[in-house]
Amino acid sequence: MFAASIVSVPVHASGMSVSVHGQQVHANFNLWLHQNVTTLPTETTTIDSSSDMNLASAFTQALHVAYPAATPSGVTLRVDSSSGNLNLTGSMDVTGVSNQTGDIVTANMTWLPFHVTSDLKAGNLSYNDVGSTYFRSVVSQYAVLSAMVGRPNATVTGVTFFVNASAVGPPAAENYVGNFTMLDFRAVNPTVGEWIQNYTLNNDTTAWRYPSSTPLDLDMKIDRKNVTTSYVATLEYSAEITVPGIGRTKGNAVLLGVGTGQTEWAMAGIVVIAIIAAVAAQFLLRSKKKKTVVFRKK
Repeated sequence: MFAASIVSVPVHASGMSVSVHGQQVHANFNLWLHQNVTTLPTETTTIDSSSDMNLASAFTQALHVAYPAATPSGVTLRVDSSSGNLNLTGSMDVTGVSNQTGDIVTANMTWLPFHVTSDLKAGNLSYNDVGSTYFRSVVSQYAVLSAMVGRPNATVTGVTFFVNASAVGPPAAENYVGNFTMLDFRAVNPTVGEWIQNYTLNNDTTAWRYPSSTPLDLDMKIDRKNVTTSYVATLEYSAEITVPGIGRTKGNAVLLGVGTGQTEWAMAGIVVIAIIAAVAAQFLLRSKKKKTVVFRKK
C-alpha cells in the first residue's frame, strides 16, 4: 500500500483587469504562483518604473513587441514572496492605444498578450524569470533520477512528469519549466469580440471576460519505496475589460461613447419637438372631425 504526500494549493484569484475611461486605458494585474518544487527567497517590496529603469525598460519593450504604438507609464509592482508562493500585484497606464472620433473612443487591445522576458530582480529574488532560475535545476535532477529507476540501491523507484495533466518525458518537462516567466500574458486572445460580454444595469458598465488560462501547470510525482510525493507549480489567470455605458467591439478594439453633452441636448430637443408636433397634429385632427362628423339620433 502506497502513502501519498501532496501539496495543499491555496486559492487566490489571479488575472488582469483593464478599464477604459475616455481615452485613458488603465491596467491592473494580480498574479499568484503556488509551488512546492523548491524554496523561493522571501521578499516583500514595492517597485515603480520611475525609480527602477530595468522595470520601465522591460515593460516598454514587451508592449512594443505586442503592439508598437503601445507605451506603458506609471508602472508600479508589489512583489511578495515566501518559500512556496510568489505574488505580483501591479498597475500601469497604457498610452498610444486609443483615439476619439466624434463622440466615439476606440481603444485597441492588441497589446494585451504582452510578454516580459527580462530577468527582473527584487533583492535576491528573480521574480519574473522563475522557471530557469528556480525550477529547471530541480526538474533536471529528477530527470537524472528517472533514468536510474530500477537500478540496484536506487532511492527513487519512479518519476512521472505531468504538464497540464498530461504525462510528458523529462526533456519536455525541463523545457516547459525552463521557459516559464511570471509576466507572460500571451495566452490572452486580443480579439475581444470573442470574449464573454455582459452589461450591468446597476452601475451602467459593459464588461468582457476572457476565461482562465494556465501558463504553468506542472506536477512531478516521485515514488520512494512506499511513498509518492507530488511536487507542483501552478499559475492560472483570467482577463477582464470594463467600459462605462454600453460598449461594443470591433476586432481587437472596444468602442464606447463619450458624448460632450451637445449630442444629448440635441437628441432631447428632437424628442421634445416630435412630442409637440404629435400633440398639435392630434389636436388639429380632432377639430376637423368635429366639423365633418354627423351624429345620428337613435
